Amino acid sequence: MVTRRVITDITAGTGLSGADYGVIYRLDDQGGALGQRALTESMQLTKGAMSHQLTRMTERGLVRREKGPAGTTVVLTDHGRAMLGQARPVHAGAVRRHLLDRLTAQDRDTLVRVAALLADPPPAAAPDFPNTL
Repeated sequence: MVTRRVITDITAGTGLSGADYGVIYRLDDQGGALGQRALTESMQLTKGAMSHQLTRMTERGLVRREKGPAGTTVVLTDHGRAMLGQARPVHAGAVRRHLLDRLTAQDRDTLVRVAALLADPPPAAAPDFPNTL
């Protein structure tokens, strides 16, 4: 629900979809360019879905694709970088409004602790302890 509300705010404020924002954010985070395969994996999309996404974004001038011997590299354009600059404060405000402002300080501390636990790889299961999930 929070993610949906944040994406709705980004789209209303900038015209970018959630996938648009995800792509340009990742590209900027990686210095402005990333291999299409690595980008696809980081977004957890299929090759086809990513290809369609990048085609739409290329048509809007947000990214460009460069073919090379090692595969296709996706490059953030100046327009894409400018749109990211517009979207970042909208994203920050939306996260604050739809998540952080709704939590107490204790809730936020708990959320940070749980997120840290989930970020670490799970411990190996003991041989005599059945995995019930």
